[in-house]
Amino acid sequence: MKKKALAVAAIGLLALSGSALAMDDCSKKSSDPEVFTCAENNRAVAEKSLNKEYSEAKKRIEATFSDEPEVKKNYLPVFLEAQRGWLKYRDNQCKMFAHVAAENSNPYAVFTNNCIAKLDEQRSKELKEIPYD
Repeated sequence: MKKKALAVAAIGLLALSGSALAMDDCSKKSSDPEVFTCAENNRAVAEKSLNKEYSEAKKRIEATFSDEPEVKKNYLPVFLEAQRGWLKYRDNQCKMFAHVAAENSNPYAVFTNNCIAKLDEQRSKELKEIPYD
């Protein structure tokens, strides 16, 4: 059953992600440890990208509103709160996605990592548009 869940999780990643940054196709891995490691690596890549895009968006906000300190003062806390809310959404969404596996199991971790990688990749694309003009 565990092996089947990991295989399903790997296929789930393929279905979840459209274009991946430098992410691997975990469905092509042949063993449970390879699938597990692949999902972990994809999550790490996506989280690194998300953090980079968040920092870049913050820099753009600073630059865009450098001549409007009051606008920047109002915009930055909203941006921060939006990101915190999005992270909470992501974490809960991925808990729902992984519910089919026993919590603290390898399949649960694979489902969670696949979900986080997918949502982080989408959020990174959204962050590239901030600040909205």
